[in-house]
Amino acid sequence: MRRRFWYALASGAVVVAAMCSRDLVQAAKDLTLGWRTGIDRDSRIKIQMRDGARLGATLYLPKSLEKPLPAILIRTTYGGMDFATIQSFVSHGYAVLLEDVRGRYRSEGEYRSPYHRTKEDGYDTIDWIVRQPWSNQRVGTFGCSYLGESQIMLASARHPNHVAMIASGSGGAVGKARKSYGYFGVFENGVLNQASALGWFTAQGRPDQRIPRRPADYPERMRQYMSALPVADLGRLLVGVKTGFDDFTRHPLTDAWWDEQGYIGPQDRFSAATLHVNSWYDQTVQGTFDLADTMRENAEGTDALSQHVLIDPGLHCQMDDNPSGRLTVGEMAFEYQALDFRQIYLDWFDHWLKQEAKPLPPNYQFFLIHGNQWRTSETWPPPGTQRHGLYLGSGTLQARPDQASSTQEYDYDPRNPVPTRGGAICCTFDENQSAGAVDQSALAGRPDILTYASAPVGRNLDIIGNPSVDLYVSTDGSDTDFTVKLLDIDPAGKAFNIQDGVSRLRYRNGVDHPELAQPGEIYKISVNLRPVAFRVQQGHRVGLHVSSSNFPRLARDLNTGEDEYGDARTRVAHNRVFVGHDHPSVVWIPTTAAEALTPLHDPPRHESPSGSR
Repeated sequence: MRRRFWYALASGAVVVAAMCSRDLVQAAKDLTLGWRTGIDRDSRIKIQMRDGARLGATLYLPKSLEKPLPAILIRTTYGGMDFATIQSFVSHGYAVLLEDVRGRYRSEGEYRSPYHRTKEDGYDTIDWIVRQPWSNQRVGTFGCSYLGESQIMLASARHPNHVAMIASGSGGAVGKARKSYGYFGVFENGVLNQASALGWFTAQGRPDQRIPRRPADYPERMRQYMSALPVADLGRLLVGVKTGFDDFTRHPLTDAWWDEQGYIGPQDRFSAATLHVNSWYDQTVQGTFDLADTMRENAEGTDALSQHVLIDPGLHCQMDDNPSGRLTVGEMAFEYQALDFRQIYLDWFDHWLKQEAKPLPPNYQFFLIHGNQWRTSETWPPPGTQRHGLYLGSGTLQARPDQASSTQEYDYDPRNPVPTRGGAICCTFDENQSAGAVDQSALAGRPDILTYASAPVGRNLDIIGNPSVDLYVSTDGSDTDFTVKLLDIDPAGKAFNIQDGVSRLRYRNGVDHPELAQPGEIYKISVNLRPVAFRVQQGHRVGLHVSSSNFPRLARDLNTGEDEYGDARTRVAHNRVFVGHDHPSVVWIPTTAAEALTPLHDPPRHESPSGSR
C-alpha cells in the first residue's frame, strides 16, 4: 500500500514537472495535506469582484465534511498566513478562506496602498462564501495589523452575513472618528509616526509590484535616508518609485482624500460583534479603544453592541507568542501569566458563528504590568478611577504646584533631535532599535530634555487609564513640538518608559483647527498619552521627560510653520515650559489608589533643569 502511494506521488510529479518551483512545492504539499492533517486545501480559487477583477484565494475545509460550516475569512496583503492558525480553526469545524487583496500575489486588479476597495472586495467575497454548498451562511473574519484593520473597514459595509470579527493590532483603522485622524496608525495627535510609515510603505506599499520586493541594500538605505529632508521624498529615495508614503505625507489630515480610503469616521455604522485585541506597547492601542467605543455607539442591532477589548502587555501582533513566566518587553522584564489566546478565539467564534453557549469575554480585560495579573472591567477606565495630579516643580513632580512661578527652557534643533529609545516604534529595520520599555536614563543629560521625578511612592501605584500632561509653553517661532515621556524610575536609577506622546503646537486646538503660534505667547497644551495598565512599585518614582523631539519614531517639527513634510528648511527653536502657581503644569495620573502617591519621604530637591530661572 505504501509503495503504491509513493508511486502515485512520483507519477503526479511528472505531470507537474513543467510548473515553476513554487507551484511544484505547493502542489506536493496539497497532495499530502489531507493525509497529514485531515484538511483539504484548494489554492486555485478565483473570486470575481463587481468590477470584473478576480481575486486569488485558498480554501481550507475539513476532509470529512458532514454538514455546512461557518466560515472564517482572512484577507491579506502579505501573501500567506501561518498554517498553525488555519489548522486550529479548520480542525475545530470551520471553513477558512485565505484571500490575497486586490493587486497582490494571485489577485488581479490595481493595488493602491493600503486599503483601496477593501470594503467592496470584502463584501463581494462574503457574497461568494454564502453561495457555496459548504457554507452555513455565517461568516467571521480574523487577523492582526493590516488583516485586522481591513476587517473593521469591511464591517462598516454591514454585510448581513458578516457576524463576528477578531481584529488584533487594528487601531489603525480609525480615521476621523473621535477626531483621531490616526489613519493606518501612523499619525498621533496630528504628527507622523515616521519610522513606522516609511518602513511599512517602502517594504509593503509599492503599487507597481504584485509581489513587493525591497532593494538588497534596503536596511542601509533606511539608515542613510531616515534623517533626510523633505520627509515627503523619503519613499522615493529609498526604493526609487512612488509608494503610499507619498500620499500619506502630501494630503492634509482633514482632506477629503482620506474619506475615500475607507478609514472609520463618525458616520460609519456596524452590525458585527468584535473582539478587539491589542498590546500596551502597540502604536495603535489608542485606536483600538476609540474603535470599540465608536462601534458600540454606532451599533445597528444588538450583536454589534458586543465590542470587547483584550489587551496584553507586549508588542505589535505578538500576543499569541508570549509564554508564562519572566517576560521581557524591550529591556524591561516582569512576571507574566499567559492566556490561551487560541481557545479565546475559538470560544468567540463558537458563540457567534456556531451559536453555541460559550460565555462572552469581559467588556475589558487587560494585563497589569508589574502586577502579574489580568484584570477585567465593564468600562474603560475602570469604575472609581480618578485623575490625580503631580505638578511640575524645579526638577520634581509634587502634590501641589510651587507658590512661586518659574520658567524652564531649552533649545530644540531638528538637526540634532532626541533619539528614540523604545516605545511604540516599528519598521526601522535596525536591529539596534528596540520597541517596548527601554531605559531612558542615558538621555537625561541632554540639554534639550527637561527631567522631573516624584518622591518614591509609598505603596504600589497602579496607573490604569489614559495619563495626560498639561503644559504651559511658549516658543520663539510659529510652530514646534512638545514631547513627553511618563517614566517608572527604579531605585537603581533605571527609567523605563510607561507611555509617551506629542503635541504639535499648530494643532493645539485640534487637528481640524490648525493655527500657527505667536512667538513668545504662552499656551496651555494637553498631551494625551495612550492607555496603559502599569504598576509603579513601592519605592519607585514617577518620572517625566519633556522635550520637543522623539526621532525617528515621530517626524520632527522643523520649527518653521511651513509645510510639515514638504519643507527642507529648519530653524532652532527656543522653547519654554512654565511651572508654578500661575502656570500649574501637571501630570494627570489615572488611578484608584491615590494613597499610593503619599511619599516615603519629602521629594528630593534638584538643581534646576537646564535653562531654568
